[in-house]
Amino acid sequence: MTSPSTTPPAQRLWRIEHCGAVTSVGTRAWQSAASWVGLQKRFRKALQPRIAARPFTTAPCPEVADGFTGIPRLARLLAAALADLAEALPGTRGAGHAVPVPEPDHLVLALPLRLESEACAEVWRQALAELARWADPQVAAAWAARPCHFVRGGHSAGFAALETLGRLGEHQGTALLMAVDSLLDETVLAQAHARGALLADATPDGCVASEAAAGLWLAAVPDTRASHARGLVLHAPALASNATAHRRPPQDPDAAALEAVLRTALAQAGWEGDNVGFSLSDFDGSSWRALAQVAARVRAARHLDPTDWEPAAVIGQVGAATGPVHWALAAQRVLHDLHPANSILSSALDEGTEAAAVALERTLQHPRAHTGQGHAAEAGAHPEPVRTYSARFLQNNQNIDR
Repeated sequence: MTSPSTTPPAQRLWRIEHCGAVTSVGTRAWQSAASWVGLQKRFRKALQPRIAARPFTTAPCPEVADGFTGIPRLARLLAAALADLAEALPGTRGAGHAVPVPEPDHLVLALPLRLESEACAEVWRQALAELARWADPQVAAAWAARPCHFVRGGHSAGFAALETLGRLGEHQGTALLMAVDSLLDETVLAQAHARGALLADATPDGCVASEAAAGLWLAAVPDTRASHARGLVLHAPALASNATAHRRPPQDPDAAALEAVLRTALAQAGWEGDNVGFSLSDFDGSSWRALAQVAARVRAARHLDPTDWEPAAVIGQVGAATGPVHWALAAQRVLHDLHPANSILSSALDEGTEAAAVALERTLQHPRAHTGQGHAAEAGAHPEPVRTYSARFLQNNQNIDR
């Protein structure tokens, strides 16, 4: 098990440049903490006799996915998120042909474990076809020309996709990190109901099954400096697995994997427990997640007592889309909140054996970047190494706004 360290290893950081997402509460309507939390929950408690004899609660995306199942449903969700992302990219909106459509150097897509390899490729193909209809056909054509790498898994799939980016060659250029999942197909719901995993009167510890997708436009960076202080940088993710499933009533969950990934994510960012200002997790109020989270935090680091962000309480559980959807939410909150977070520890814990975590940091506006001396340093005359700023600015989570 990795131990926390104050000396971070060589950084492989990705700055979130743009993001797009679709969840049960919409797309970028949730740009700020106030608007996002204030949105009406889209939870539906209804009887679905083909699944169960009593009603249970779900959180669908009806505007995008109603009437579709399987691969077409996933494709439409992914296309909606990518169309939302394309709105923010230069060269994809109102620029005529003066600015070329951006082409990422790498594309990675996280998908649910139940899909076979051929089905993953078909989701991507259909999503690009939908994107061509909903946004600019040139965007879909440009992205279709690049190879897409598929990563399948549970709640940790998006974290594994981020890890895959680190193995696709030199750490440079841009990347498009995507994720999509729907827990609302009849087969998936029936399996969850058989496990007692859906929120219903008889199973209060069950989850609200939902669906979502996200796309993150990332830039490889050597450190956290930027031209503005309103962005987020992703550190290297940590992944681990237990020998047994996390959700195993009536037994308490085994928190070893979650403890390991929290400890490793902190070490890879060079953080101590009191450097973490916010925790971003898939906690949804269920007792087994609460037991695992409390036990893992206590063992992973001293003074780890962050403010909790819990998107599943509003959008439901979104499976393989968990990580990227949560990071898109965090990026929007950092951009728009009055007092944005400086440091975030994101984690995911699925019902099976997998757990994952990653640290996210605010970008730092480097004071020397606007001086002649700063330009000389950037040119290589007197290079000044800039570590991730947590070691200097995040002790006790002090606010660095100017």
